[in-house]
Amino acid sequence: MDYFSYMGIGNQIKIVTNSILDIAYPNDCVICENDLKVNEQHMCLSCLYDLPYIDNSEQTKEKLDKLFWGRAEVERTYTLFDYQKGNMVQDILHLIKYQNKTKLAQFFGGKLAEQVDKKNEIDFILPVPLHPKKLKLRGFNQSSLLAKGLNERLNIPVKEKLIRRIVHSDSQTTVSKYERWDNVKNIFTIPNPSKLKDRHVLLVDDVLTTGATIEACLKQLLQIEGCKVSVATLAARV
Repeated sequence: MDYFSYMGIGNQIKIVTNSILDIAYPNDCVICENDLKVNEQHMCLSCLYDLPYIDNSEQTKEKLDKLFWGRAEVERTYTLFDYQKGNMVQDILHLIKYQNKTKLAQFFGGKLAEQVDKKNEIDFILPVPLHPKKLKLRGFNQSSLLAKGLNERLNIPVKEKLIRRIVHSDSQTTVSKYERWDNVKNIFTIPNPSKLKDRHVLLVDDVLTTGATIEACLKQLLQIEGCKVSVATLAARV
């Protein structure tokens, strides 16, 4: 068999393989399920356009920064979407966490990076950790996937082992604000605080509603000498 015949067979195999993959893993919008065009990823442009983005006005930035006033000292708070129960953002979070749409999380991590002030020098990106039992059950940490997407755009190191979750707790979605805080107030630890001394870190989570989980992390981080913290979430209830 000559070289060109060999290459021809190789191309045919590639075409058949790609056709099978297209059937098994259709390249559809995760929201409306319409076929994606060449320049679209994960979601069609129409669905992307309809998402409830947080605007970049000074008034909105101030509202975000006020979310932790009187609770913890945060340098800046960044988020991409306005989270309200029943809106499309809730569907996206559900797709990521419960339908294993891991690439979608990285994709939106990259979008979230566009909100981060490049002048606000950050040393490390710290994803809010899952307890090892939950991580084993789910197979991934959605906050780590967002952090990876942020890293791809910002080129800031992601450090996943500097915060540990030491207490396993059930889902927070069905309990009150005060019960949430009581459930999470002592669930994190920092094994090597010296690595965060005089550092500015970006703490990353998927959604900010009551802020109890993030606040529990903040209280541990802010005990470290010279440690400053900014917060980035995919969505927040503003």
